[in-house]
Formats: sequence, C-alpha cells, structure tokens
Amino acid sequence: MAREPLLRCIFTGTCLEPDGAIAAAALADKFGAGEVVSIDIDPDRSPRSHNHQFAFVHQAWLNLPESHHGQPYAASSGHLRKYALIKCGYHHADMIALGDPRRAERVAVTLARQSERDEVYRIITVEGAVIYSFTAETQKMKAMGKTRFQQSKQDILEFLADMIGVKPDELAKMGRRGTA
Repeated sequence: MAREPLLRCIFTGTCLEPDGAIAAAALADKFGAGEVVSIDIDPDRSPRSHNHQFAFVHQAWLNLPESHHGQPYAASSGHLRKYALIKCGYHHADMIALGDPRRAERVAVTLARQSERDEVYRIITVEGAVIYSFTAETQKMKAMGKTRFQQSKQDILEFLADMIGVKPDELAKMGRRGTA
C-alpha cells in the first residue's frame, strides 16, 4: 500500500495552515471544510543533521586509536555508532536468568554467534548466572523523533570525541568536512 506524501504545514499559534499553494490544494482535494483530521506531531528532522551524524561517526571510526583495533565495535563505522548508542543509554536491554553461571556463559556464546550470523550488533555480558543483551535503538527517521535524535547525536558526539581524544567541536567539524 502506497503511503500518502507528507504535507508541510505551519502552526500559526491557533491552527495549522498548509505551507504553500501545492499543500493547500492537496489538502482541499483530500478533505472537506470542517472535517476533523488526526495528525502525527513530530517536527521535521533534518536529513542534513542525520547525514552529519553518520559522517562524524565515520571520522571517529577512521581515527580510532590503535588500542581499540580488534574490538567488535571497531569492525565498521556502523558497529561503532551502535556501540556508542548503547553506551550512551540509547538501547534495548534483555536479561536472561539461567540459574547456573557455566550455562549462562555457554548461552552467551551462542547468542553472540547468532548475532554475528544475523548481522545484529549487540553487547552481551554475563554476571553470574544472568545474561544481559543490549541492542541499540534505531535512529530511523520514522522511529526516533527530532528531539530524541538531537540528544542522542550530541551524546554520541561527546562519547566518540572522548574515545579518540579530541573535543566534540573538532569531531563535529571533521564530520561537516566529510559531508561537504
């Protein structure tokens, strides 16, 4: 099923008005005067900001200190982004209590192999007989709104800058050069 295109509207302080003649015509074709319409309220998230994040993550990955080489998160810039999201608290956590520490270790190894096979980046830890599995929240535009995305972007910028030994502003500039 095809999804209707998004129509840009402007909030005037009392109502939403279509932004331009094309949006107004599209709304007039779709709805009658006085018709009640439900809307999804989420301010636009800039593709430029989205792309900038991927660029500075890539720059951080290219500049990882040698001491990080060989770590699972150093395999790709995508893995590094997900690692940073998890470490900054933007994750889903699952806990599996198994009752026996040796069994927990064996199951954790199986989970890690399964994650690798399915190309899912996750951090798996074992504490006694309990396995903790962390996966990063998705940052797809439809899944993470503008405000949460901006906060996660800032948090991982600071985390990665610290990781590679630069100031967040420097890493942000490196990312802007990468998207230019």
